Amino acid sequence: MKYVNILILFLIFSCSNNKTESNNAKPVLQNIDTLRYSYNGFNNGLRLDLLSDGRFINEHYLFSCFGGGERKKVFGTYKMDSMNLTLIPERVEFFEYPEDIVLKPTITKTKYGVDSLKIKTEFQVINWENRKYLFSDFYDFGWSIDKENDYIRFANYLNSGFEPEMSGMYLVHKSKDSITSEFDLSQIPEKWQSYFLKEPISAKIINIKKVIDPNDKENISWKIELDKGENDRINNRLTLETQDGEFFIEIDSVLTNKSYGTTYMYDFTPQKFPIGTELRTKWK
Repeated sequence: MKYVNILILFLIFSCSNNKTESNNAKPVLQNIDTLRYSYNGFNNGLRLDLLSDGRFINEHYLFSCFGGGERKKVFGTYKMDSMNLTLIPERVEFFEYPEDIVLKPTITKTKYGVDSLKIKTEFQVINWENRKYLFSDFYDFGWSIDKENDYIRFANYLNSGFEPEMSGMYLVHKSKDSITSEFDLSQIPEKWQSYFLKEPISAKIINIKKVIDPNDKENISWKIELDKGENDRINNRLTLETQDGEFFIEIDSVLTNKSYGTTYMYDFTPQKFPIGTELRTKWK
């Protein structure tokens, strides 16, 4: 009974003490908003959270279809104005996930500076109505086997008519509103403007070649030759399609006046898309 009385007195005192403290010293609550820029792909993606208190969290993840993968988180502070963003990294958390999903990941925590864990830190802020993009001119080979950066990848998506409905491997903050105006190319630095098409490119099929894999007779593809090439600003980053959108090809090789693409469409036939069929980078 003695211990029960002591416990009751302790609880009364604690509640009374907490009540007194809450009356005399109200805690200061800080609302921290987050502005997120992101790219989301198949089993990979990138997120950059800019917190209103001046901190950032940069997270890049990559996973295999068979299990296993990695996640890299970089923490630090940032400086941002209407034109530019600078990240100041401080520390890194690196997660390695084994193929066996039951096992826990290996976590490495370190100060920022290890070459393999470095991130892009300088960005230009690009506006398009309700969207904001973060572009870096750094050539990051981790995204592609081609020599590309954010400006080049954005040009590819814009030239092919994917933007603004669908974005590529670069950071963007989107709202739900649709975009109705043309993109203002003057925001792009002059050194990268040559990658952007001011007018869509039109090309016609001039030859079709059926290709059968000698090791797998059922593996069939079609080599498509077009009548436009480098002189017409065709490059191997472009995608061209028919007006109805039922057929498209990605350019994989370019000559002076010709270019080529390959399709693996199971129902493709020269009768359905004959020589003379017109394709464009974008149909207005």
